[in-house]
Amino acid sequence: MCTDCGNQRIGDKLIMEDNLSVNDTNKLKVINHEVQSLQKQQRLTSLLPENNKVQYLLLSDTTANCAPLHLRNILNHFNDSQLNQLDLLFILIYTVALESGYMCESDYSQTMVSPLPSISSFHSKNVERLSKLKPIFTVTPDKKKFIMKLSSVVDDRQVTAEQIYALLTATVYDELMIVTLSPANCLNSAGFSTVLLISRYVLDEENNVKLPFHRFCKMPELTTILRDKLFVPMRNKHLSWMQANIYPSLDAMPVELYENLLQYLNKYELNSLAKVNWNLFNVTIYLSRMLRAQFRVQALLIAQILKKVSRTNH
Repeated sequence: MCTDCGNQRIGDKLIMEDNLSVNDTNKLKVINHEVQSLQKQQRLTSLLPENNKVQYLLLSDTTANCAPLHLRNILNHFNDSQLNQLDLLFILIYTVALESGYMCESDYSQTMVSPLPSISSFHSKNVERLSKLKPIFTVTPDKKKFIMKLSSVVDDRQVTAEQIYALLTATVYDELMIVTLSPANCLNSAGFSTVLLISRYVLDEENNVKLPFHRFCKMPELTTILRDKLFVPMRNKHLSWMQANIYPSLDAMPVELYENLLQYLNKYELNSLAKVNWNLFNVTIYLSRMLRAQFRVQALLIAQILKKVSRTNH
């Protein structure tokens, strides 16, 4: 009996060990499968073409490992040059200008780009085409001043070419770069300017840095500052000289729709609209007078009905 019991115990122990070995094997299989799937995913990612890995459209999406294609195109023009912080920051400023509806004046040609409507400033195909052209700008020997002449990408049939030029100037003072955008051919019109801390957006040169965009920092902030302070206000000024409708509004709608939309406004709202929008002044005044006339007619009709009702009651 003891021998049988002992054999049974030994058998139970063997059975438990077999169960443990099966569980461990299953766990190892699961782990190995996950590792293999991750390795496969990494291999597929590494095999992707360089251009397909570039998912981003704008400079603001640039990271240490990825940059938009048009920024890479622009940097490729300077492969034979040793670019310092100042050069790189000015190239970044030019990149934002491309994204904001501008082009280098030396490249100005309506056959090369698609004209932009007044309510838009970014055209991916335009940016891609223009990035393949090396930007032309003037820089002093001490690299303390950069000058480039820009042109707004618009339908120039409505305006002379001189009215859509802008002079981009970057002047360096110690750690600061003062960037100014002014009308190139209009001395009586004010320009726009902003101040950038150079080291905030472009790091100092490092020997272990292989690609220039590894040195770029805070690109969303830089893009926002340049667009809001320089490029959007100047483009709006160009469009105002063209007498174009800058933003989607009542001004840009067909005249036939005015009456259908404005009929839902009362006379006080129409008067307010007439004061803030001079282009619609005549339309709103006309409609407000029409409303007054309608109110008078309605009031007369109501008065006549009330008189008839009162007579029948008597």
